[in-house]
Amino acid sequence: QSYCHRLQQDMYFLTSNSRLNEQVVDKIVLQLNRVYPQILTNAEAEKFRNPKASLHTRLSDLIKHLQKKGDRHCQEFYRALQINAEQLYNDLPSRKIL
Repeated sequence: QSYCHRLQQDMYFLTSNSRLNEQVVDKIVLQLNRVYPQILTNAEAEKFRNPKASLHTRLSDLIKHLQKKGDRHCQEFYRALQINAEQLYNDLPSRKIL
């Protein structure tokens, strides 16, 4: 099962009920921006950290953006999620299936 497919399964879980707060989303975006090779450009990272848009919108847009970019981008998102929100990572619906 590809990481992009897993992310599709987990999207509702991740974006509902404010499971991820502003700080954690910021840390994930920054990690994706700083990893080499870069997953998010500086401009993309700025867009996904813009406080003018709601957190739900930014997170949904980030997930859709990563899915369009491919499996490695989605895998890096999971890595960032595991590092910055391990309990949430362990509770993901796609982890229950594995």
